[in-house]
Amino acid sequence: MMRSMPLRLPLLLRFLSGRAVLSALLLAALSVASLIGVSPARAEVTLRVGYLRTQGYLADFPLAKVAIPGVRLELVALETGNDVLEALSAGAIDVGETGEVQPIFAQSAGQPIKVIASTAPQPTATAILVNQASPLHQVGDLRGKKISFVRGTNTHWLVIQSLGRVGLKQADIQPIFLGPADTVTALVQGQIGAATLTAPNIQIAEARGARVLVDGTGIVNSSIYYMASTNTIAGPKRNALGGFVTALDAHLPWIQSHLQERAAYLAPRYGVPPEIVLAASRVMAPRLVPVGDGKLAAYTQRIADAFAEQKLIPARIDARQEFDGSFDASLRK
Repeated sequence: MMRSMPLRLPLLLRFLSGRAVLSALLLAALSVASLIGVSPARAEVTLRVGYLRTQGYLADFPLAKVAIPGVRLELVALETGNDVLEALSAGAIDVGETGEVQPIFAQSAGQPIKVIASTAPQPTATAILVNQASPLHQVGDLRGKKISFVRGTNTHWLVIQSLGRVGLKQADIQPIFLGPADTVTALVQGQIGAATLTAPNIQIAEARGARVLVDGTGIVNSSIYYMASTNTIAGPKRNALGGFVTALDAHLPWIQSHLQERAAYLAPRYGVPPEIVLAASRVMAPRLVPVGDGKLAAYTQRIADAFAEQKLIPARIDARQEFDGSFDASLRK
């Protein structure tokens, strides 16, 4: 089995002024991507798929031997949803796996990118954690405390929503912008009051002595979105995109019936014990949901409005423009 190697990119869409250089680097790096899913006949088209290296639903495609007739899947490992968005914008991948906030930044920046598929909600995949011995036991206790999250991501959205439910705003806490690994270390060392993380970093923090203060249940979806450019959607790879959505929809229940096998496969790739991968896998959704019925657009509009209020995007947008429901017919009935 061929290796899938991580590809590191700049983190923020706002720096896309160097897109030409970024595109060249990405296209050169694609030579180290995994190639899977080649049909018995000669592949007619290559579909370049950017996936989240330590989360999401695509890292185990080689284990499941996912195949799409007439399509060669070329997997490109990326670290964050922001990296995936930049790769899409640079034309280095055809479809990418992101969190539910990246489409907002794409639309706000005028990028011709659409959401073509989404998992069902997985609300426990994002959480705010504190140390086991912490005196903080409810969200209201976070007032004035140092709270870490990644600006403009699902973790930021959970912080905004959680605070709002108890009458607090971001100005009522001390925001600390740290990546996941640094966040876990800062939390266990008592340098911050709380950490906002996504799976599997939630489970890693719990294994190091943290406890969940609040997760996304009843607050946020924490779904995983799959995005493609409008040129790809309308171009010769459209049928390959449809095949990808169909294969992904079949893969989600496969995950739930192969949890132990999946954990053993991904643990060395994630660099964590299998039991951590297993715990993180259990928060994952078992199916895809339609993206064209207006429900996700209404939910995403709430995120966009909150981010506009926080000045994370320059102006209000109409989130309905982010979704292309033409591949909903590929889902299981």
